[in-house]
Amino acid sequence: MRIPYLTIVLSTITISLLSACGTTSHSLKPSTTSEASAQSSRTHQSTPKHSASTKAEAENEQYHERIAIVARDIRAICTAPANQLYYTRTPCLPAGMTEAHLRDPARLTAQAQVVTKRIFDQLHQLNEETRALMMASGDPDLIRLARRSREVVDPQIKNIQDALLSGKITWGEYNRARLEIFETSSKNSATDH
Repeated sequence: MRIPYLTIVLSTITISLLSACGTTSHSLKPSTTSEASAQSSRTHQSTPKHSASTKAEAENEQYHERIAIVARDIRAICTAPANQLYYTRTPCLPAGMTEAHLRDPARLTAQAQVVTKRIFDQLHQLNEETRALMMASGDPDLIRLARRSREVVDPQIKNIQDALLSGKITWGEYNRARLEIFETSSKNSATDH
């Protein structure tokens, strides 16, 4: 049984992740790994093994739990004091771009480059985990979104990240490109459903 809500949540998180950002969606309740494990354990204990719909519900609950963990991890990256050299120049969510962000003429400093590279690596790992979850869901819409993100959006993100890291573009150019990728991905995701 496919749940449209799950598709929307995963789409939003994937688009956010692929735009090198996090999500602060109010529809995602942060959970800890132990909370997720406890909930998963309760779900499995009360799930009759012969009921297909109950099994699907348990699987969907696991997806929701994993997405909540991803959202928590993204928020932790965005709010970590050690990451503020990056997040003072670009918002966690592309939708939070201000005119000052979009016009920032500065280039990445050597100190900020170390922080920025680490953040990009962390977000890429979360992207991969999210796409694996989407591919494993069996949901054709999620599988299509995961493939598109890997084949189309990831190369765009990598190009702007590499350009920022190498000093080829300013923060303002990076922010404008980041916002454009996010808006295009959001629009494509909405029209594909």
